[in-house]
Amino acid sequence: MASPGIDDMAFYAPKLYLDIRALAEKRNIPFEKLSQGLGLFKMAVCDVHEDAATMAAEAVAELIERNHLDPRSIGRIYLGTESALDMAKPTGTYAVEMLSQRFEGRFGAGCFRHCDVLDMTFACIGATDALQNTLDWVATDRNNIGIVVASDIAKYELGSSGEYTQGAGAVAMLVKWNPRLLSVRRLFGVAMESVHDFYKPRREKFSETPVFDGQYSNLCYQNRMAEAIDDFRRRAVAAGVFRDDRFRALSERWARMIFHLPYAFHAKRMYTEQFVRERKEKGVWAADVARYGFSEPVSDHFADVKTFEKAQSVFLKSVSESRLYQRFVSEKLEKAQRASQETGNLYTASIFLALMSTLECDLAEGNNLAGKRFGFVAYGSGSKAKVFEAVVQKEWGEVTRRFGVFKKLQHRRAIDYDQYEALHTGVQYEPVFTERGRWGLESIGQEGVTLGARYYAAFSG
Repeated sequence: MASPGIDDMAFYAPKLYLDIRALAEKRNIPFEKLSQGLGLFKMAVCDVHEDAATMAAEAVAELIERNHLDPRSIGRIYLGTESALDMAKPTGTYAVEMLSQRFEGRFGAGCFRHCDVLDMTFACIGATDALQNTLDWVATDRNNIGIVVASDIAKYELGSSGEYTQGAGAVAMLVKWNPRLLSVRRLFGVAMESVHDFYKPRREKFSETPVFDGQYSNLCYQNRMAEAIDDFRRRAVAAGVFRDDRFRALSERWARMIFHLPYAFHAKRMYTEQFVRERKEKGVWAADVARYGFSEPVSDHFADVKTFEKAQSVFLKSVSESRLYQRFVSEKLEKAQRASQETGNLYTASIFLALMSTLECDLAEGNNLAGKRFGFVAYGSGSKAKVFEAVVQKEWGEVTRRFGVFKKLQHRRAIDYDQYEALHTGVQYEPVFTERGRWGLESIGQEGVTLGARYYAAFSG
């Protein structure tokens, strides 16, 4: 059945990276804790001239060139980001300004003049919101063509517990009717609660880095995820998508599961409790306990909450290490982790890079995904989760073959810790590396009506 969806995708990674081993050594953290515990190996680092706008423009330009799109046919470019450059002017307008520089010579002045441009912000789920909105827009007119972009820089204070999860990058998605890659069902489960797990408040001095509570944020992620899954199931049953979902785990319905990944192993850590819940709902948990020897604590048997929570943590760890759960991870989650291990957290773009990683790895392994369902679990701190599903289309391999995600990640330049710190603190004034034709921030207005205005240009040398 024809429907709107994702026709093609493009990925842009900064040309610099820091080996996580170098950061671990500097911070006196065992490298194995980061590599084996969290799945971290490399951190994508923006150069002096790179920001959310340049990365977005690069990803969109690749999408336009590859698909031979006339910019005048693109009805909207919606950007999901929490790395905005202006409190009023959308970061997407800066990206379109750069795109105009490249394409006006070919398609005429003002070729993006009638393209709707908008930023959408809700921490790491903003681009998912933009995708949902654009799917609905395409469904109103099958001739509509839109581009959704996710572009972000994950930046934390030096020495903070979030520092080693940093990253940067952008993913652009071509959204249209009857797509070649993924048909996306316009049925989204949602769960939202206003909390302060991670946020960027107004402060006396501007800061790009968040205020966050990592453990609390994990709890919020898990709670919103479970609530959004339940909401998706309720909506799906009401819509007649499921005849009876009572004892059917959604994870069994989905060939692959695509999560927002603050770090590579985050999904498999966060899903363990939900996995147990699914096994119970299905009525097979008693057999699992008998086979694997799981010992689940009962809260009434403990004198206080802290002791129970500690026992619960030990129990969930035993589940996560079992052959049962490891098979689940290997089949459903693992391929999505591979690109994240090389980039770190991409905020809004992380879930879509996970999708590209999965598709490219399945293609390389010769797996036929046509007709398979993918489940998506998106999360944004603050907090909101959305759950939706998509069906892989028959042309997916042809489209995926042109992604080049891992090829791009191989062709980056390593920097040392001193270079990383200079870039992080803003004392590096000249780009570490420039590439002819790539966009970069050229200047920032210093006075009058141009104070703070950002000007971009492509490198000529």
